[in-house]
Amino acid sequence: MDESKLLKYFEGTATGKETEDIEAWFQISKSNEDRFYQLKAQYIASKFKETSDQIDLNSKWKQFQIKTQNKSIYKFRSPLLKYAASIILVVGLGALFYLFQGIYDQSPIPYSDDKVITLQLGNGETILMEESGQLSIKNSKGQVIGNQLGGRLTYLSKKGNNDGGNPSFNTLKVPYAKRFEVILPDGSEVTLNAGSSLTYPTSFDHMETRSVTLSGEAFFKVKKDADQPFIVKADLMNIRVLGTEFNVSSYPEDPLVQTALVEGKVSIYNNDSSYDERATVLLPGELANWDKSGNEIQVKKTELDMYTAWLSGKIIFRNISFPNIIKKLERHYDVEIVNSQGTFETEYYSASFDVETIDEVMETFKRAYGLQYEIKGNKIFIHH
Repeated sequence: MDESKLLKYFEGTATGKETEDIEAWFQISKSNEDRFYQLKAQYIASKFKETSDQIDLNSKWKQFQIKTQNKSIYKFRSPLLKYAASIILVVGLGALFYLFQGIYDQSPIPYSDDKVITLQLGNGETILMEESGQLSIKNSKGQVIGNQLGGRLTYLSKKGNNDGGNPSFNTLKVPYAKRFEVILPDGSEVTLNAGSSLTYPTSFDHMETRSVTLSGEAFFKVKKDADQPFIVKADLMNIRVLGTEFNVSSYPEDPLVQTALVEGKVSIYNNDSSYDERATVLLPGELANWDKSGNEIQVKKTELDMYTAWLSGKIIFRNISFPNIIKKLERHYDVEIVNSQGTFETEYYSASFDVETIDEVMETFKRAYGLQYEIKGNKIFIHH
């Protein structure tokens, strides 16, 4: 098989005829199949840090071959990929498909299926929400104020959603390994990540601001309203916007509250002070790290995909400590990872996971770096 065709196939630029040829070649023999997945895995590894710059096809393939020449697919570690105290781990769908096909036969972790999305109403009533379900949300008067359709809850924008003219607050809670979207009464869209909750009024009528409270992580698309600013309260920090898109991560166990701005402009200030011109302004492509212990903020340029990849079910780490990776894996997969011996406690990794199971993620760490682990129910024990 012409390797330039394979490169185009991996990039999604192959013609219909080239695609047919490759798929026919792929099915001829087991050796062709193995070769295909080996090349695809190596290609993914070589492309992980590549920018979107256009490169000549032949030159690109030569660079790919140089990067992967004489390297085993089972050995991701390379001196070229080490920097400072960091070790780079590159994982993609093709790599894991090849890595585990025929050589990995471990029963999947039995995840709990009794953890569901809940909606707590202002009167204290709690409603269980199935991701594939449909239901109507009513106020104390029996009036429909919102509707759930699958993974989205949409509030009606009509007036009168408050009970008796008083603000009524709902709290949406999303458990580990799930995501959910809520459309607020003003039309603003909020996507909640695993292990998160959002408290908000069922109507913004007669309020000076559109204030909501977040615990966990969420992506906001805020409708613009110059007369009624939108405020996200996250731990000790307030984020004030008029209309914009941004991601906020404020898990109680994390030392930082992180705000990554995609578009628009936001202002960040302490929640025990009034908003004024001294608030820190965030611009698109910037990340604000609010240190909870020191009550200090740092702003820097960042690559936004690391903070928004979760919206499509992916996880991207760049120079992240192993303990922090463990926390994110626990939320994403709804497992408990016990690392009592502190294995890899001081190591930093960069990694990318998409459709891989937690079993595959852990096995990849084992094969690439010698990490030993044991699975018992939904707990994973790491040891030397």
